[in-house]
Amino acid sequence: TSFTELTSNTPSLRIVDNGPGNRRVILRGVVGSGEPTVGVYYDESPVSGSVGTSSDAASSTPDFRVFDVQRAEVLRGPQGTLYGSGSMGGTVRIIYEKPKTDLIEGAAAFNISSIKGGSPGASVDGMINLPIVDDKLALRVVGSYQQFGGYIDNSYYGLKNINDGYSYSGRALLRFTPTERLTLDLGAYFTKVSTDSSRWFFETGEEQVTNARAESGNYDESRIYSATLNYDFGPVSMTAVSTYFDRDRIVVGDVSDTFNGRANAAGCARYLLRNTTATCSAPELSSYLELTNTILFSSLYQPQSVKNWTNELRFSSTGSGPFNWTFGGFLEDRKSTVRSTLLSADPRTGELYPFVAQNIYYDRTINDRLKQKALFAELSYQFFDRLTATVGSRWYEYDKVVGGVVEQGQIHYASVPSPYTEAQTTENGFVYKFNLSYEFSRDLMIYAQAAQGFRPGGVNQAIGLPAAFAAYTSDSLWNYEIGMKSQPISGIYFNLTGYQIDWTNMQVSARTAGTGSVFGLISNVGASRIRGVEAEINATPVQGLSITDNVGYTDAKLTEDQVSAVVIAAGRKGDRLPFVPKWNVSASAEYIWTLSDSLEGLVRLDGSYVGSSYSTLAATDAFRRKVDEYGLVNARLGVQAPDNGWSAHLYVNNLFDALAITTKSSSSNTGGLTITHGAPPRTIGLNLTKRFR
Repeated sequence: TSFTELTSNTPSLRIVDNGPGNRRVILRGVVGSGEPTVGVYYDESPVSGSVGTSSDAASSTPDFRVFDVQRAEVLRGPQGTLYGSGSMGGTVRIIYEKPKTDLIEGAAAFNISSIKGGSPGASVDGMINLPIVDDKLALRVVGSYQQFGGYIDNSYYGLKNINDGYSYSGRALLRFTPTERLTLDLGAYFTKVSTDSSRWFFETGEEQVTNARAESGNYDESRIYSATLNYDFGPVSMTAVSTYFDRDRIVVGDVSDTFNGRANAAGCARYLLRNTTATCSAPELSSYLELTNTILFSSLYQPQSVKNWTNELRFSSTGSGPFNWTFGGFLEDRKSTVRSTLLSADPRTGELYPFVAQNIYYDRTINDRLKQKALFAELSYQFFDRLTATVGSRWYEYDKVVGGVVEQGQIHYASVPSPYTEAQTTENGFVYKFNLSYEFSRDLMIYAQAAQGFRPGGVNQAIGLPAAFAAYTSDSLWNYEIGMKSQPISGIYFNLTGYQIDWTNMQVSARTAGTGSVFGLISNVGASRIRGVEAEINATPVQGLSITDNVGYTDAKLTEDQVSAVVIAAGRKGDRLPFVPKWNVSASAEYIWTLSDSLEGLVRLDGSYVGSSYSTLAATDAFRRKVDEYGLVNARLGVQAPDNGWSAHLYVNNLFDALAITTKSSSSNTGGLTITHGAPPRTIGLNLTKRFR
């Protein structure tokens, strides 16, 4: 139902899950602030996170419900010479089922679940496929509704299951095939999520419990409008794609603990007078205390929008000869806006007061515009029917313009009203790919590959930041890998890959160097090396039994101190990259057997293990938190029709009710408390599906 579930089937895929719409996707340990390191696509459409106030679009990847899916693709390593906007760590693509022009069909699914200690959840999904003109025109419509079961309690207000919420989504796909050579696909996708945050504070000493004094949540609407044209010229095929992605969201995060211990005379001297040896006058102290006591119950309330228009044209050879090629071009125009405000809350309930001027205690707006264009080509030649050599290259150019204004300052943020300012950066260059593969037989192939990846730089929007520090450039890496894909015996597939990634000129969150270093920004500093091994087994040893195993080992460390003449960042040589566990292991076993001519039984077990990781780089970082290792087991038992026409399954997720913490983080905005997210407690559910033809 969500692309996050791919982590249990793919080595080295990691999703830092802070709830719907707040996810960071990581492949092979390539993770950092700034633009995403992994491209996420629905069909041919890339989706974008919002840049936020920290230029970190990678942390808010949107996700659409994935009912009625044809397949999922997880492409590990840089994909810059294939298609789309390019990606430094890899690409995740969800390919939906397309309209069928010769068949009326439908599907429906109903799910109900109960979380231990929480509220019930439910979902309904439906699909209908309608031919409009036989063999020429068809429409496929999908709709979904989901009620999230809550399981987070608030001990400060005595509230239960505060993170319940809902989402609904839909898509309409129209396929027009006027001739055998021409196919036109039009699509409209929509999803809306409204839910309080699933975060809790580790320091409460109780699992899944927060003592937050104000609201946190995510209220997110995303829309995709796309057109994809495929034309077969015979020896050449053409694909043209135009996509408009439109996202509006409101991110709410409790920051009450930022102001703990400040409502006193010492706080007045420090934050109002900026002089710890001075003393506030009686009127100054009274005004200061009134303000500070008010925001002891407060949240950052951040309306954000992303509008991204992408266009791509590519041509590929279709012949059966030894020489094959693909070339194309790509254009992107992305506009992002974020308004960051501090909104006061009702001390009796924690609910935010209305979003009007008298309740706003900080107000800043940032506009971010990214324009990209690229040309890419990939050529391959097969020697002796066994050895294939592939080379590829991509030329890119981007232009980034960032502007901002502070309408209302905040003394606790050392912020004052500031006029609109704007800065710009531009860059161009090339990335490359080389691949050799040798096919010993249909059952054994080995390959070696070197591929380069990059992601755009940008401009820091920090009021008062010296102009020389505003822009940061792209960072890049080389991915070297050698691998084997094999079927050693009938019914067993085994893949093995080893890789090394050298990442230079890293984009990192940092602060300016020297005395009075008060500006937080993204800068290029430091390098890292990532070494890993991926192993995959897919076996059907006997009829009806399917077994899969995936193992990923990732050793991701800095190879340079993150120090330059401009900035000092936290990382030092040898530090592990954040949120990258060394081990990811998953396994599943499914057995289907015949009960009668019209009935099958099914039993399935899924298990996963994720090693420990850290939330930041340096052991000396006061806000660094260890994310402990965890294991999860899911079970499913049911009956179904042999033709997949219907099914009924009972399932248990998190069978042993493990405390599976997926992320931890801390900052000055939390007063040093640890924001924690994790898998829900044991969840028992019933799933019913029916297909119609």
